[in-house]
Amino acid sequence: MLLPLLLAACAGPARMDAPVNEDWRARSEVLEGITSWDFTGRIGVRDDQDSHSSRIRWQQRGDEYVINLWGTLNVGATEITGEPGRVVLVQEGETPLTADSPEQLVYEQLGYELPVSQLNYWIKGIPAPGASSIPAFNAENHLVTLEQSGWQIQYLAYTNFETESLPTRIRMEKAPLRLDFVRLDWTLQP
Repeated sequence: MLLPLLLAACAGPARMDAPVNEDWRARSEVLEGITSWDFTGRIGVRDDQDSHSSRIRWQQRGDEYVINLWGTLNVGATEITGEPGRVVLVQEGETPLTADSPEQLVYEQLGYELPVSQLNYWIKGIPAPGASSIPAFNAENHLVTLEQSGWQIQYLAYTNFETESLPTRIRMEKAPLRLDFVRLDWTLQP
């Protein structure tokens, strides 16, 4: 149950508060403009009590998304669908759970305050809107670390997909939670 609830995500335009160079600003604007995309890969979720891993497919179309999880969660297939004002989580053989926001769903089910709406920005390698951020960059103007909303995000690998270089391995941590996204294979939608 932990993993599906942590992935319900939606958000609006990104902004950064930290000073940045012009190359990063241009790259960030391009990434902000990518609002329709898919990726597949693996995700691991760990807290101080438990850990899970699963395969993931995330489809984002503007403010609407579908996240499918399957694998070693001992819960069967899971689907999370979201749009502004509504998130639905369906696990195989279980009653669907509905909430007004992904944050509300995570808090009600797990008791964690998690900024899940920021994930769709962090996953692309840019800060989320509405909160101060402390970024660090490599020579290619890729984020290598990001501190935002109390989370430490490490971008451990990037690969070129179509016209953009996007993260393929990311670690997000805020005690007691750690999320690891690995082997991300991106498809950008027109």
